[in-house]
Amino acid sequence: MRVLITGASGFIGRYLSAYAVSQGHEVVGTYLSKEELSARDLPKDGVEWVHLSMQDFSEIRSVVEASRGDAVFHLAAQAYAKKAWSDPLDTFRTNVLGTIALYEELRKHPPKNGVLLAASASAYGVAKELPIREDTPLNPTNPYGVSKACQDMLSLQYSLNFDLRILRARLFGTTGPGKTGDALNDFARQVASLELDRKPGVLRVGNLSTRRDVVDIRDSVRALWLIFEKGNPTEPVNVGAGQSYSVAWIAETLVRLARVPIEIRPDPALMRPTDEPENRSDISRLRALGFEPRFPIERTIADSLEFWRNS
Repeated sequence: MRVLITGASGFIGRYLSAYAVSQGHEVVGTYLSKEELSARDLPKDGVEWVHLSMQDFSEIRSVVEASRGDAVFHLAAQAYAKKAWSDPLDTFRTNVLGTIALYEELRKHPPKNGVLLAASASAYGVAKELPIREDTPLNPTNPYGVSKACQDMLSLQYSLNFDLRILRARLFGTTGPGKTGDALNDFARQVASLELDRKPGVLRVGNLSTRRDVVDIRDSVRALWLIFEKGNPTEPVNVGAGQSYSVAWIAETLVRLARVPIEIRPDPALMRPTDEPENRSDISRLRALGFEPRFPIERTIADSLEFWRNS
């Protein structure tokens, strides 16, 4: 099967591309900047790398026409909540208008096996009840979440109206070795850096009172593929661990694993304008497809720390 993966050079994309190659598929992967191609965990073999900006509609057209994928995994996005706060227009150009442009091109060249959108649990916002089910109303509380809610609804609309098979995987916190921009890896990276000094140090943190549903990237990739193969376009599927973990506990676990004494110290500059107190997924629908997590959070934390130690 020929697979087009937008955003293949990103964190999830790198793991998904490697998984697809390992399953014998031919992969066309897109990247945005040449710097992304220098990531040390980027798949080196089995992927045809092509440039793609989701804000360049002519480039989207060219990539779709040239790749003619049997399957499309749409991962390319502006994925950082902090950047979305500072530049919401850029986020919407990429996430919303770029997705419309992609789907318009896929209407002309429908992939025979379908499309999977990497949707986001950020679209739920602050849920009134936990765990969060797929029928929980979308109530995003930041510009990034709004953009992902738009992607989600556009995917359903195009699937219903234009005979495109588009699956929606609503990703909760996906993390693991090599990720940047999330609390677990930010903490792990700081710890690895402090260890190099071989003396007591300070771990600077943001809001530690929150609890997050965090799933290992290696489990997420299996879940994405399972949803693509067995999912129903009318039913989004949560991808998570099905339980939440205290951000404070994650920081404390990394400090316990550290090779030097480290003090945890809150930094006001790392606080977000709004922050959901807890998110926790109901993954019953995902389990019904045959999924069970294989990587416990302790393994994810340890592997992530080891990744940054070896950087």
